[in-house]
Amino acid sequence: MKRLKTAFLPASAVLLATSALAQSSLTLSGRVDLGLLHAPTDLAKGTDSSNQVAESSNGRLNLSGREDLGSGLSAFFMMEARFNADTGAITDQAAFFKDKSWVGLASKDWGEVKMGRLHSPQYGIGTAGRYEAFIGDSYASMGTRGARSANQWNNSVYYTTPTVGGFHAGVIKRFGEGVSANGVGGHLVYADGPLSLAYSYQKEQDTTIPTIFSAIKTHTLGGFYDFGVVKFVGTYARSSGVNTAHTGSEVVWTAGARVPLGPGEFRTSYRVMDDTNRKATGDASGDQDSRRFSVGYAWYLSKLTSINLSLVRERQKRYSASGATTVDNAGNGAEAALRVMF
Repeated sequence: MKRLKTAFLPASAVLLATSALAQSSLTLSGRVDLGLLHAPTDLAKGTDSSNQVAESSNGRLNLSGREDLGSGLSAFFMMEARFNADTGAITDQAAFFKDKSWVGLASKDWGEVKMGRLHSPQYGIGTAGRYEAFIGDSYASMGTRGARSANQWNNSVYYTTPTVGGFHAGVIKRFGEGVSANGVGGHLVYADGPLSLAYSYQKEQDTTIPTIFSAIKTHTLGGFYDFGVVKFVGTYARSSGVNTAHTGSEVVWTAGARVPLGPGEFRTSYRVMDDTNRKATGDASGDQDSRRFSVGYAWYLSKLTSINLSLVRERQKRYSASGATTVDNAGNGAEAALRVMF
């Protein structure tokens, strides 16, 4: 990331830059990440594959700033838009700043509080990219690390304590604007030296049931241990209370490793996804199970530019209402992508 002086901002951002002159810092950062991909089109339907130029991870444009208010207090903000770099289109027509848009206050003694469109505890803490072998990006890691809960929460307030002895904790409240918008949650993290462990919990409306209040609960665990020659990583997420009778569940877990090798890093990961009665009690027709094994290599050309290689083997299953297997497909994929950060 590089700080940009006001004089170098494009004309369309002059008004924003003028209003930000009082900031201690204003940072523009982002990513463009595209590759050549050969992969199954949709294993839920068949084993046909296609060749394409595709995103290895979402393009992003991030604006952030922080102002020192004195006495250990600072104000900050962050907004991040997501776009498809292969077409230039934004990924969500309803939310330009899809990933986040928040403002907050931070104190060295009391922690920080932020408000706006925030990362949920699962996405931001429990199954965050730091606990996944491919850091949550590239074809090798595509597909969720989390269970049924949402990644972003609108209209939310998140308080996080200062770090003491390697520990910090936080609580979040999502304020309802309609039946589907309420939520509560929290996290506890230990990170000191080579070890990092994170637990998160959130309770929210089941997005597949928008007409009545029907909450699901999600517990997650994430962790890594860095031996220097290898870093072992893993995540676990379980959502319960799925469907109107609260009898369904989804479990997703990953286990992997990162190994420094030459000018880059070798990575490998195994992911399992298991659904139970996701649609209704005794009805397996909505269940989606998969097993995914990935290996790859991140070749760092600089601190901001890398070539990322991925090889993937995935198997997916689908079922009838009675639980009989209706789809059992497996396929292989490969990708070579160029990622440029700024």
